[in-house]
Amino acid sequence: MKFWRRPKIRLTSVNLPVVGGGITWEDTSDERKVRARTERAAAFTELWTIAQSAHIGVRNNFDNVDTLAEVHRQLNVLLIQKAPALDPDDVALAQKFLDALEAFIRLVQLEAGETAEDIREAMENTAAPYFPAELEELSEAYDLVSQSNEALKQRYRKVVFGEDE
Repeated sequence: MKFWRRPKIRLTSVNLPVVGGGITWEDTSDERKVRARTERAAAFTELWTIAQSAHIGVRNNFDNVDTLAEVHRQLNVLLIQKAPALDPDDVALAQKFLDALEAFIRLVQLEAGETAEDIREAMENTAAPYFPAELEELSEAYDLVSQSNEALKQRYRKVVFGEDE
């Protein structure tokens, strides 16, 4: 009597996945893009927060120059620290806002007393306050701060929320 044997299958090689799950450079670059985008959005959010503190100070508390000067200093420090994470255009936009704020602070330091009170009242009551003729430079500086703030707002929406301008 003869017994039938099953044929044996022999494996000559075994295919195992590459250690690390087969990560390719393409996946890593996508991860880097996402990380860079996240860091840029976080940096721009910090920048935006301090810029809005400055803008609120210009609107409501402009004769408290010490507070505005401190916000200016914070914005300058943040810009130096976060500049590598931001686009060069964003840095230029923030620098423009910083320069406008500095000019406004320099001009406001000259005003005090009744003139400052009149300007504060005009700013509370209107969107575009009236400045006396001798304060024309202050009016121009205020307009520049407002325009820079609007440009920052548009850029913030694009960087953080992905909105088109």
